[in-house]
Amino acid sequence: MITTRLRTRLRFPLAAVLVAVAAALPGAQTFDGQRDPQPAEVDLAIVGGLLIDGHEGPPLPGAVVLVEDNRIVAVGSRDELTVPDGVEVVDARGMTILPGLIDAHVHLDILGHSDYQHWHGRYRDGRYAEIMEISTRQLLMSGVTTVVDLAGQPEALGPLKDRIESGDLPGPRVVASMGWITNWSDEQVARHHRRSHTVNVRTVDEARAAARTAIAQGAGIIKVHTGLTEAQLRAVGEEADARGLRITGHVGTRDDLLMRIRAGQDGIEHLSLGAGSSPAIAPEVLQGLVDHRTWVIPTLIQTTIQGRAVEWPDWRDNPRVRALTPPAIWADIRRSIENPRRFGYFGGSLRVRRIDEMGAKLRQLRDAGVRVLVGTDSGTPLNFHTDAMWQEMDLMVSYGFFPMEVLAMATRRNAEYLGRGDELGTVTRGKLADLIVVDGNPLLSMRDLRHVVTVVKDGRVYTP
Repeated sequence: MITTRLRTRLRFPLAAVLVAVAAALPGAQTFDGQRDPQPAEVDLAIVGGLLIDGHEGPPLPGAVVLVEDNRIVAVGSRDELTVPDGVEVVDARGMTILPGLIDAHVHLDILGHSDYQHWHGRYRDGRYAEIMEISTRQLLMSGVTTVVDLAGQPEALGPLKDRIESGDLPGPRVVASMGWITNWSDEQVARHHRRSHTVNVRTVDEARAAARTAIAQGAGIIKVHTGLTEAQLRAVGEEADARGLRITGHVGTRDDLLMRIRAGQDGIEHLSLGAGSSPAIAPEVLQGLVDHRTWVIPTLIQTTIQGRAVEWPDWRDNPRVRALTPPAIWADIRRSIENPRRFGYFGGSLRVRRIDEMGAKLRQLRDAGVRVLVGTDSGTPLNFHTDAMWQEMDLMVSYGFFPMEVLAMATRRNAEYLGRGDELGTVTRGKLADLIVVDGNPLLSMRDLRHVVTVVKDGRVYTP
């Protein structure tokens, strides 16, 4: 189906294709003729690429983006803006300029290993900092300039964030939940692989205290897992709302999902949506998601990656991962993924069945007008940080979303979800200078996002 659609588009001139795609999107913006003035001070210029700015309007060929310090100071064409002598220039001719990608669901403390008990036993405590440094480098070099970490160890995350923000460590901006909040039985807590990341509560007061603790540790978002009552969830929500933070997390049954929507949970992680193995989402669930303006982060690739490894065994020797992982740690990961069919993590479901179910659910969300974001659950078994974003975005296109819309989800809409839309998510004068240059055009193939040749994060240039 996608192959046919792509072939049809490619019969037309490229410029016409791009404009038609943008114009077909609801709410698409167009350039209004106003251009940014020539700035007096410039440190960096990205010159000559096709600009997809995140606003879902027509792309701008031959673009120039000018940066001073860590801010974008002008955006226009080569005919409109002058690149001053002596500034650093990134040559983007023949390539595409995009806002830095934002992944709304990652796990910085894991790197694709399949045995969590082994992994967290070997690399926990003092070694979490080492693992997180590897994760952040992999993500940044893959074009991801902001991430939402949804379970990491607070003792390691705090110093990591400080080092990245100070410029001492290359990495994306980190918005962290500082663990998660649950209401599990003693048996569940005892056997859970993330017990050191879990705050288990029994009462409403304990739930409120857990939220306050996470916020005191520096949480920029609150994650709630299963088992919480409506009163506990509302108490967590009150603490988050008082500080302008989102709440996101897992859901259980259909009734649990409806309760969470009603109680004001902002985000729903993964695509179960109370439907179990059924491809159909209940009408009352769809209506609740729309009425409460709840965000859904499907993490499609996380549940299809096992099938990819079975169908394409050489995927396990991913060269991008190997290049950005210390050899001893990579050897440990590689041993653990030798036989992906046995992974209990995936519940025994291989790719064909799950991909059909998820495609049907995602189309229901799109048709109902539910707000969908891009998050990958990267770091989970076989779901390498280096490739999770392009794979997730490629799947979304295969399920019927417009490429321009998917790019906006991964940039502007994710920034809006995080309350950072005034600073991140688009290539716009005054915003933080987070951009990537890609050798290719993701409007024609999301797989071109594998070829990130330059990353600009906070005005600093990195070459993968």
